[in-house]
Order: sequence, then C-alpha cells, then structure tokens
Amino acid sequence: MDCQGFKKWLSTRDGCDAQTSRQARAHREDCTPCERLYVADEGLEQALASGIRTAKTPVGMAQRARALAGEQTEPTTTARPTWFRMGLAPALALGLALVFVVWNPFANPLTSLEVIGNYALANHNRADVAMAFTADDIPDPQDWFFERLKFNVMLPDLHQRGLIFKGGRECTIGPKKAAYLYYDDSGKHVSVFVFPARHVSIPLQADRHYLIDAPRYSVELWKTGTMVCILVQDRDTGAPSKI
Repeated sequence: MDCQGFKKWLSTRDGCDAQTSRQARAHREDCTPCERLYVADEGLEQALASGIRTAKTPVGMAQRARALAGEQTEPTTTARPTWFRMGLAPALALGLALVFVVWNPFANPLTSLEVIGNYALANHNRADVAMAFTADDIPDPQDWFFERLKFNVMLPDLHQRGLIFKGGRECTIGPKKAAYLYYDDSGKHVSVFVFPARHVSIPLQADRHYLIDAPRYSVELWKTGTMVCILVQDRDTGAPSKI
C-alpha cells in the first residue's frame, strides 16, 4: 500500500476488510507522514466523540468530516444546524488544533518515559507485522538500518540475558523512526527499539536503566552513547536484569 492508498483507506476504513486494514497498519508504521495523519484522524474522532455531548451525532458525521478535508466547496449563507452550534464547532476546533500539533515540525511528543513506553508497547503488540530481514540473512544489520534510517544502529549486547537476535525491521516511536530488533528468549518474543537520544526531550543519564511501569509487561529504557534503547517483554519471562 502506498500513501495514496492509505489516505483512501483512512476515509473509508469502517467498511474495509481485515487484509486492507493490515496493509494500512504496515504502511503507516513505515511512513512517518501517514502515521501523523492517522494520529491526527484518531484525535479528531475522539474530539468529535467527546465534544458533542448535548446532541446526537448525525450518522456518518466522522466520515463526512474526513471527506470534507480533501474537498473545496463554495461559500454558503445557509444557517448552521443546531447540532453544529451546540457541539461540532468546538470539537472541530479542537481537532484542527490537534492536527497543527501533530504536523508542527518543532513539536516533540516524546516528553515522558510513560509516553515513550506506550509507543514501544504498541509496536511490541503488532504481531501481524513481519520482520523485514532475519539474522540468518543479515547478521549485522548496521548498514541495512543506516540506508533506511540515516543513523547508526548498534546491536545492544544482550547475550548474558540469554537473548538471541532473530531479525528486525523499521518502525516508529511516535513520529520518530526507529530500529526494531527481534530477540528470542527461550521461545518468547522480546522487542528492542533503538533510536537517537536527541529525539527524546527529557534528560537521560548515560547507562542508567529506567523501568517503566506497564501491566503485564517489563519495559526498560536506557541511553548508551548517542542512542536510546527500549526493551519490552511479557512479565512472565521474568523481571529484567541489569546489563
């Protein structure tokens, strides 16, 4: 799926089949502009849902709102209906503000450990997205990632934890591109994400390990050199040990 196909899916996703939705998820994971568009659209949906409390939302309103974003219409002097004055106007204003924030190149959503951890968990749980390469094909993926991400990715030394590198792919942590490294822990999947520390707007001490609270998961973050690493595993694999 390309960007044009993703935008078409976004405006008609309620009626799309599961395969098309999987293709759309895979595309936005590898495309930062489409990921931002998706986040903005989700925010608009939530704004519409929370902003219209005093009147019933017309059927198909969210779909029409998305469609109107790509259309040009002639000005009209027709009076706005009551439901627009009562709830939709503030909701749309909130939605437009959210779009500006998402597309603002100076904004950085990676402002807390919890936010970063949630983005990592979202990637960890996307089991339907396959690896782009395996360790058998590319045992040292530094060049593979540099060609696509434009930054160096060094595999963290996780051998003493008993983790075996299996492969990887590109992903995003919020709007920022990252390397997704797949590891195996006695048959259980472990996710490791690597991306530049400059993308994080909170101070991180070098080589200090931060444990992020998440139900059913162990999420650990640390900074090594100019990179940030995040390790995610199910809690039944045991508490993470220090590197």
